[in-house]
Amino acid sequence: MRATRHRVRMGAAAIAAVMAAIYYLIGLNVLHVVEGAQDDPAAMLAFGVPAGTLFLLGALLLATQDRRILWIVGAVLQVLVFAMYISVAPSRTPSYETWGITLRIIEIPLAAALAWLALTGTGPVLSLRGEQR
Repeated sequence: MRATRHRVRMGAAAIAAVMAAIYYLIGLNVLHVVEGAQDDPAAMLAFGVPAGTLFLLGALLLATQDRRILWIVGAVLQVLVFAMYISVAPSRTPSYETWGITLRIIEIPLAAALAWLALTGTGPVLSLRGEQR
């Protein structure tokens, strides 16, 4: 189980690092997500750098820690990021763009890994009969 947790954490860390890189590239206007966004590089930088930094922090935590509370918070944050993307989309042109959809597709296995890590936790677990395993 410990080796499996480690593999899941390292895979999730890799996904978070890829997402961080994409957000940084968006912030630097290398990747374009919204029409006209390249006309306001400061706005894209203000969006991409903090988002990239949060995902990079997540990658570092996944690579170095195994704490249930981190994975619970991380899984909840992934759901919120996904929901925010969907709720903001209608106000943008285009509503759904290649990089945003790519990030959401990549985010699904990251959220699943975080949820699995949160649900399986570390340390003793009580069975349905009340005994520790």
